[in-house]
Amino acid sequence: MGIRAWLIEHKRYISNLGTTFISQGVTALSLLFLTPLLVARLGESEFSMYGVLLNVIVIASIFDLGLNAGLCHRLIQEPERRNLLINAVFFYSPIVFLIGIPVFFFIFYLGWVNISAPAWLLSIVIALAVAQNMLALQFESILQSVNKVYVAKLLRMSKTILEAFLFYLVSYGGQFEWLLLVSVLVNFFFLLFLYLFAKRQLVFKISLSLFNWVALRSQLKYSFWYFQSMLASVVTYNVQIVVMSHYLSSTQMAIFLMVFRFYEVLRLGMTNFAQVLFPSISALQAKGEWALLTKKFKEVWVRVFVLSLVVLVLLIMWGNRVFIWWSGYDSPEGNTLFLSYALYLFLLVVDHVSVIFLLGLRFTKIPAIVSTIQSLLSVVVTIYFIKIWGLPGVVWASLLLFVLTTLVFNPVYLLQKLKERRSH
Repeated sequence: MGIRAWLIEHKRYISNLGTTFISQGVTALSLLFLTPLLVARLGESEFSMYGVLLNVIVIASIFDLGLNAGLCHRLIQEPERRNLLINAVFFYSPIVFLIGIPVFFFIFYLGWVNISAPAWLLSIVIALAVAQNMLALQFESILQSVNKVYVAKLLRMSKTILEAFLFYLVSYGGQFEWLLLVSVLVNFFFLLFLYLFAKRQLVFKISLSLFNWVALRSQLKYSFWYFQSMLASVVTYNVQIVVMSHYLSSTQMAIFLMVFRFYEVLRLGMTNFAQVLFPSISALQAKGEWALLTKKFKEVWVRVFVLSLVVLVLLIMWGNRVFIWWSGYDSPEGNTLFLSYALYLFLLVVDHVSVIFLLGLRFTKIPAIVSTIQSLLSVVVTIYFIKIWGLPGVVWASLLLFVLTTLVFNPVYLLQKLKERRSH
């Protein structure tokens, strides 16, 4: 097959992957530019508080209960039920918003998350941000179901640019709550454009008259194991950060958040190769192409492994110097944390290939249980390791549990399930 023929055949994959990389590139530049600026303008204490609150928003995203991941899969598999499913998920978000306000208020009031702003104001803003994120995921899932990932990525890129510009302006005030208010404001426009573009790509109608409790219960049941997978991921990354805030100083938290953001940019970019395959994986499953799915998994896994290995070597050789120049933090504890995270990133990206195939094929039940157990244990072990090794103990706790559980289990389980399907 010639290059031109290959490009034509894989046109949609290339456009989805290309725009995903561009969008992630814009996000990366935004984070790399804004993070040290925010530390300088907000101070370590306010910046740490802001970082913890961002993680509270992500933690609260588990109240999505996997509905949107399940929605994408069902829209591909059951297109005739699109209006029923879309309305069931859409009207669930306002319910989460209303319930979220008193829940967040008591979390702040009881001091489970330390804040310096009024609890009532933050409760409303955080609840609104959570509901907005859920709606954004819904419209992105609709676009993903018709394999138009690139549309959502272009819109998200525009949102990131506008948000970064406004962050730059309001950060002069030195108050983290203004950053949260800016995010909420920008999200309103982001949601409007997502809705309009989703309507252009897929015919559907949103109306309260189309909301059905039975359909919502059906979608909740269908999405349960997607929710379990989300829960494991959130505990691994985000609950851990909130727990750490009670054991580390403001300086240690600032260093960790800087390292975390640095690697989050790399992780998101490197997982794109597998992430954009989600719609095609579901489509191949619908056709019963199990042999092709097995071949595709092995090919993608090898490519991602080689890419991740190259990145690991580069990070070990020069990454720490780049991080010190960028962040302004140069300490033995921070340097050890950075190098430990490089190994963790390598393994996370390789494992992500298995995760995407498991999600796309809905082989999620057992892997989700294993991941949840691993994540909960990692939080407990993190507290113990912090007391022994300090800041680097955070990564070593996660790394140890990850290697002993999901890193090995996920690909072995996936290949076994694919083998069973081929034999049938």
